[in-house]
Amino acid sequence: MEVTADGSPPAVAKLPQTGVYVGASDVAAPAVEQVYVLAGRLDDTEVYQYRPPVSEATD
Repeated sequence: MEVTADGSPPAVAKLPQTGVYVGASDVAAPAVEQVYVLAGRLDDTEVYQYRPPVSEATD
């Protein structure tokens, strides 16, 4: 993960996730972007919290 110009960790980390399961398919599924938001620090370690995607379903 890259840090900002002043050496701080980014406020948001976006990580692509892709893969296949053995025997399920010959082709990898499209990449899904996982989003993590900087939640704070714990013992000098940055802690990120997973943010699930916003539902696109409309009622």
